[in-house]
Amino acid sequence: MATFLSVPEDDFQMLSGRPKSFHYTADTGKGLDRNFCPECGSRLFTSNLEGFPGNILVTIGSLDRPELIEPKLEMFTKRRLQWAKKLDVPQFEAMPS
Repeated sequence: MATFLSVPEDDFQMLSGRPKSFHYTADTGKGLDRNFCPECGSRLFTSNLEGFPGNILVTIGSLDRPELIEPKLEMFTKRRLQWAKKLDVPQFEAMPS
């Protein structure tokens, strides 16, 4: 399970460092790049999203003030674990189109 913030690609800026990138092909057959901290391995953001072009998905845990972000939707609910509570936001079993 992961929580992401979608940011328009033009508004995204790395302030320091160079992440290590790993290209991944999703179940849909579309590609994306997962970017990690080269020092600790933490996932930072996802870029080059063929299925969500023009956006960067930033992990909430990589933010200095994650409490300022409120959920707007829940994706991939078909994978939700039984003990995880449904949020009171729009629900999508897979990537919304």
